[in-house]
Amino acid sequence: MARKRSVVVAGGGIGGLAAAAGMASRGLDVTVVERAGHIGGGGSGIVLYPNGVRAAEALSPRIGARLRAVGHVTLPDEVRVLMRADGTVLAEEPIGAAAGDLGAPQIPVLRSALHRVLLDEALNAGAAVRLATAVTDYTPGPDRVTVLLSDGSAVDCDALIGADGIHSAVRARMLGDARPTYRGYTSVRGRTTGSALGQRGYVVNGRGIQLFVAPVGKDTLYWTAKITAPAGMWPGMGAAGARLALLDALEGWYAPVVDLVRDADPEDVVVTDIHDRDPAPRWVDGRVALLGDAAHPMVPALGQGANMALEDAAVLADALATAATVPDALAAYAGERMDRAAAVVLASRRQGALDQGADRAEEERRNTRFESAGRKDAEIADVLSWRPGPRRPERATTPAPPTTVRTKKGDTPMGAPRVVVISGSLRPGSTCDRVAEWCADRSAEQGASVRVFTGAEIDFPAYRPGLAGTHAAVAGFLGELRAAHGVILVSPTYHATVSGLLKNALDYVNDIGGPVPYLEGRAIGTVAVGAGAQGAVSTLTTLRTIGHALRGWPTPVGVAVSSAPAQPAADGSEPDPDAARLVEMVSQVVWLGGARAAAGRPTVLGAVAA
Repeated sequence: MARKRSVVVAGGGIGGLAAAAGMASRGLDVTVVERAGHIGGGGSGIVLYPNGVRAAEALSPRIGARLRAVGHVTLPDEVRVLMRADGTVLAEEPIGAAAGDLGAPQIPVLRSALHRVLLDEALNAGAAVRLATAVTDYTPGPDRVTVLLSDGSAVDCDALIGADGIHSAVRARMLGDARPTYRGYTSVRGRTTGSALGQRGYVVNGRGIQLFVAPVGKDTLYWTAKITAPAGMWPGMGAAGARLALLDALEGWYAPVVDLVRDADPEDVVVTDIHDRDPAPRWVDGRVALLGDAAHPMVPALGQGANMALEDAAVLADALATAATVPDALAAYAGERMDRAAAVVLASRRQGALDQGADRAEEERRNTRFESAGRKDAEIADVLSWRPGPRRPERATTPAPPTTVRTKKGDTPMGAPRVVVISGSLRPGSTCDRVAEWCADRSAEQGASVRVFTGAEIDFPAYRPGLAGTHAAVAGFLGELRAAHGVILVSPTYHATVSGLLKNALDYVNDIGGPVPYLEGRAIGTVAVGAGAQGAVSTLTTLRTIGHALRGWPTPVGVAVSSAPAQPAADGSEPDPDAARLVEMVSQVVWLGGARAAAGRPTVLGAVAA
């Protein structure tokens, strides 16, 4: 029997996580390397069209089922209203009826919810995730590929998948092509709850502006305004400024549409200039392949960016799970995907030029076409008809030694224990946050798969019971806590009362879904951050009390520090005392967590735990 194939995926976006989930569930040893400090879902929402839904189901039936649960499944009689800026209806597109012909529905969903589903499935299938690290280069070899990382370490693996977006470092190394091309319009995106427009989709056409609206459940609409403008103009305003400028541009439009933008949460607004690339001449370099926006960035006019990434992931996972050699499997994947992706890139570009209606004549031409066709996208029928091929026979495998990460301290097994690091400060970029990131880096160096959650991100310690139902980041945190083998709590000293922190922590884990609201045997490390010695001692006592109350395993030493230590010296010189104590604590958490993982003890908390 062959050993497990090891795959590094550069990028923890939709395509990267989907590929990781599909490959890990087929028995591959997968590590996702993501440059950001956390995996999030900025950018409001997306529509999963029938081809994307089928791709998700091909990756795993569980993914398809969960997407139906978290998104808005389009009903059979549902229509999308196409209208002029003044509210005059041009047509009602029967998007629900089309699902019957295509065998799957449209499912608009928040990006954060889609990321959550894919991350959960990847982790549950056994993939490891390394955060705050980027793939910077690779060195091909006949039997392995060496992946170079931003922290100076390297990973040897059987295959590298570049899913690192439109500015992909893997693509730059492979193709060395020019920068993406700006297509003449920008995108301002947001979401709004309680709109008078109700739970249905809209496309609203103005001169030089098109506004796309879709329901994502819970009385929430996500919207995207595509605006003809010079490059850099709208991103230069910042999110808040762009939202106000969009309101000015919508003056005189149908009032509920204007209110949709006015009532949006300013913190959810995202501004992006729209770029794409001409179809690439190749996607594969031996044991290295491109996927998603790294392979085929496209404008959003047909809404196919994420859907095509899901298609890529489904085809790739099946190809690498077969008995074919890695180069042959990647070549087969590219052969199946390149022509289709190129056609969709060019069709999206054509549709995008039509959608903008940049002057009076173009505006009327677009509106007339929509009215006569009764639909927005004239070219999309063939795109949506894609179906995955039959599942190929998978290669038999035997367990492989873990992928190794070469660090300054030597080779260490990667991906065994899962560690969650929590910063208790509500101020973004605080000393607490920096200490948490430092601990995460040291945990990853010692082989852990790490997630960092900041107080600003998950509203901790100012937590309220039930927040997980409406706050995607909190729901994500609870999911990570369920799967953790170890936890590191980093708290500022001004939260030094048991009544406050302990209540918040108990509220948090009670939301996991009891009746076992505890961390049952997890290793818990504690760090107090602050200048005052007495406050630090009090905070450490509080944190350890929390660990006992949650039935954790608070064996690791508690550490008090006044600032984030410097990164380890390149020459291997001794760390300062604070750094040495933190390394000792982190080492204990990783070791104890690894022992728990190796023993096969269940990581799922709550009523479903076996």
